[in-house]
Amino acid sequence: MDGQPTDTSAIKQWEAVHKCPRCFSALKLADIDLKAVTTGIVACPNCDWSGPIEIQIIERAKPEM
Repeated sequence: MDGQPTDTSAIKQWEAVHKCPRCFSALKLADIDLKAVTTGIVACPNCDWSGPIEIQIIERAKPEM
């Protein structure tokens, strides 16, 4: 098949995260606790900012080798 990338590292991988508006750290949605999901309020584990969940789609970080 022509036009298809053969190198799988060239294919972008995406994931949904909450991105902290203060420190910009990303928290995977799977790591958000049930209380935060039900209230819509999450606390950032890095800077202790607390506020509404901000869901964004970002490119998945490539694993370190």
